[in-house]
Amino acid sequence: MKLTICAVLLALLLTPTMAAGQAQPQPVAKITAEQATKIALERIPGKVTSVVIERKLGKNVYTVEIQTANGEKDVFVDIESGRIVGTD
Repeated sequence: MKLTICAVLLALLLTPTMAAGQAQPQPVAKITAEQATKIALERIPGKVTSVVIERKLGKNVYTVEIQTANGEKDVFVDIESGRIVGTD
């Protein structure tokens, strides 16, 4: 009986934490991944290997990974303005 009560209490304590972790809204992009790719390739020519939305430099950006002759480069394109906010 005590074990059941402990299990229920633990479940009640963990539920809000787990729900809060899952409730994060996805950022709304005003430009498409294709537009971000084009913008990034204008800055660094090469072959795009990945495009994902991430939080970088305090902004939601497309991180466009580009394979170049000198290795892989990342270009961070703001999902709202389409401006490049950095490279790595």
